[in-house]
Amino acid sequence: MDHEKEEVSLGNLCGGAIEEVFQREFAAVLANIADVNTSAEAKRKISLEFTITPFEDRSGAQVTFSCKSKTVPIESVKGTVFLQRRGLVMVAVPHDPKQSRLFDSKSAAAGDRPS
Repeated sequence: MDHEKEEVSLGNLCGGAIEEVFQREFAAVLANIADVNTSAEAKRKISLEFTITPFEDRSGAQVTFSCKSKTVPIESVKGTVFLQRRGLVMVAVPHDPKQSRLFDSKSAAAGDRPS
């Protein structure tokens, strides 16, 4: 008799998958917000879409559910590389090889400073 009083809700529609799918997409949006490589101010969006196709005799309907999230892409980052010929091969290096460096990478990394 309890089945006669039960009505459709988001909790029982589509076998209960709606909440599970929403939670997965929501977690992806939260991870995107936490990513420091994305814009903090940009809006994110989650869309729940239901398509209801009635039976020909109108005794019921087929419900199709989809959940889509729109996150923010990673912001562009620029960097510079310098080209250097080593023998017959061109290689890219992170520092200008024509400019001398004040500290070598070992002493700078260790925090050593000249006196």
